[in-house]
Amino acid sequence: MNKKKIIPSSAEIVEEANKSNPKADVNTIHSKTFGLIKKYREEYYKNKVDALLSRDSLVNIPKEIRIKIEKELLKPIKVGDKEYSNFMEETSRRISQTFQVISGNIAELCVERELIKIGLKLGVHYIKKAERTDFIIYYPQKEGFKKKHRIEVKNVKLRERGTRGLAFDGDTMVGFFNQPSEFTASNIEVIDNHCKKTNGYCYIPPETLKLIEHKNSRFKSNIELAKDMKKFVETGSI
Repeated sequence: MNKKKIIPSSAEIVEEANKSNPKADVNTIHSKTFGLIKKYREEYYKNKVDALLSRDSLVNIPKEIRIKIEKELLKPIKVGDKEYSNFMEETSRRISQTFQVISGNIAELCVERELIKIGLKLGVHYIKKAERTDFIIYYPQKEGFKKKHRIEVKNVKLRERGTRGLAFDGDTMVGFFNQPSEFTASNIEVIDNHCKKTNGYCYIPPETLKLIEHKNSRFKSNIELAKDMKKFVETGSI
């Protein structure tokens, strides 16, 4: 028996966001997907509570309903081969794990949307999930390529591992970072130095870019990523 999905897949959510505004820029689409995730997450919680309140043990006990609900919520449960201390732990862990996976996939799909819109083709001009990175762009094409450029995709958090990972996993980094404070002077220096060596850039949302105090030459708006990758495919450089 197939398990019912907690929320739609990353691809389905991005497609839904794109349908509402096909001409929207990458940051608008990314933001829209998070609104959709929140909607589906709320529906998931509501369905879980509705299922709980529909149990036979709760139907005809209005006088003690709060006590009964509390006991039910705190009762240890087992789902498959996993045990949880109570109903809410099972609910929160499952949705949190699903949210993390889907959020990461959505960031990658938003980037790929831009590559496709600019005219690049999967398997011809780029591939996904290879050589420890998210995208590899080829000049002039994958078959018989002369140069390649690796793109590491991040979501909304930079974190220290984001700067460390860039040294191994990408020539360029693109993300939807929403906390300018993460771009400390030391992080910016690490990113800038790495991107100078790889002839890459760090692409971030324009609003975040405006608020970074010490940005150097290798920082750009993530709206420019697709245009730059097309240039790389055509000329071998950004």
